[in-house]
Amino acid sequence: MLLLKKLINFFYKSLIILIITFFVSLIIDYLMGKKILNLLDGYLVKTEFYGRLLRMDNPIYHHGFMPNVNYKNNTGFEGKFIICTNNHGFRDSCNKKNVSKNFDIGFMGDSFVEGYSVNFEESFVGIFSENRKNLKIANLGVSSYSPKIFYSKLNYLLSEGFKFKEIIFFIDISDLYDDNVNYKLNENLTISEIDFKNKGLKRRKFLRTNFPLTNFYMYVLKKNRQLKNLKDEVPEKNVTPIFNDKVNFKAEWTYYNQTNHPEYIDSIEESQQNLINIMNEIYIMLKKNNIQMSVAVYPWPHQLKNDNENSKHVIMWERFCKTRCNNFINYFPFFFKEKEKNSFLEVYRKYYFWNDIHFNVEGNKVISRKLLEKF
Repeated sequence: MLLLKKLINFFYKSLIILIITFFVSLIIDYLMGKKILNLLDGYLVKTEFYGRLLRMDNPIYHHGFMPNVNYKNNTGFEGKFIICTNNHGFRDSCNKKNVSKNFDIGFMGDSFVEGYSVNFEESFVGIFSENRKNLKIANLGVSSYSPKIFYSKLNYLLSEGFKFKEIIFFIDISDLYDDNVNYKLNENLTISEIDFKNKGLKRRKFLRTNFPLTNFYMYVLKKNRQLKNLKDEVPEKNVTPIFNDKVNFKAEWTYYNQTNHPEYIDSIEESQQNLINIMNEIYIMLKKNNIQMSVAVYPWPHQLKNDNENSKHVIMWERFCKTRCNNFINYFPFFFKEKEKNSFLEVYRKYYFWNDIHFNVEGNKVISRKLLEKF
């Protein structure tokens, strides 16, 4: 009986300590979370986790790279990689720092264009640049960019005297979600974050904004779960983390017959039309400045697994390009032909980072080959 009382007292004391610790941690997180994360090498909390020594908020186009950076990232999927930027804050070769504002081709897109988890020389923009030394190339891509940010940033760059002969837009399937849920294009063409109506989205933004350390911890736990599956021989069941609902909602609009989705503010059809409208505004702006537009589309692993070569994503941008684009570059046929010859997992393993959506070095080579054929 005495032992039972001691155990109960121990339990209650431990519970009280845990509760106090929890609330004290939340208070510290609320008051000092952002300052603490800013001291950590690699993360800045406002929208996702942007490297403190690499990325920065921007009052006009939301976020971008800091200029003249040489940043060693230790968290790549296949080891360390280096990100260097030039004097304009564009990702570039580490040998280039001071470049002019005059370019032949600008590549615009999100993390795929940025060259996620690979060195610049291994990215498709870097490979293209190396093989087209007669052309001045600008990598305008940054993680989490979408057409609203394309419009805002290009408008800013043109107003600052930058010159381009052509811009190649790599349209990602996640752009539909990002433009619909994350970013608001203001009348002065600056970008702000959307004030969410969706309760689930509101809760996530509230956590990210007010309790960044807690949000960061949850992010690390998720990443660690994914990295546990990074093995040479992994059964198919272990690839499912990248195909779960938390990621799928950005991809599934292309292969499921949906009209609405709880993660989106507008309907899927309205979101598609809004995206086209923004890209059309970009087309008009470029035309006024005698700049040609090209559009490229490429599949996520989700689409290779669930979609087909004639994806809604492809049809949407092929139609858009008929009267507007210098080139429409479609990578779907290559990857789906590869899938016909091999299994989905073999194609996925060969061209994408395991348990991620981004192209590895081999995938970047594929993207660069078609660009070199076109230009």
